[in-house]
Amino acid sequence: MQILITKKGGVQMLHDDTARLETLGQVDVERASHVEFCNDMQKWYVQSAKTLEILDYFDDRQKALAWEREYYSPAGDGWSELTTKGDT
Repeated sequence: MQILITKKGGVQMLHDDTARLETLGQVDVERASHVEFCNDMQKWYVQSAKTLEILDYFDDRQKALAWEREYYSPAGDGWSELTTKGDT
């Protein structure tokens, strides 16, 4: 897991349960994406919570979740979507 500490002291990261940030104080969480099932297509999809764009489709939910983690990782194409403009 990579955590970005911004110039203003904010913390930005793709959340998982390995870091218990609430032990440090108040936590404000913003969802990066949704992994949902499309009944019409019979596929799972990853959708950006900010833009509502459907990013990709998958036959398997676990593959969708793995893709989501990679996409929103610091080396992934979606990392810049997680970071606050002008605060990094």
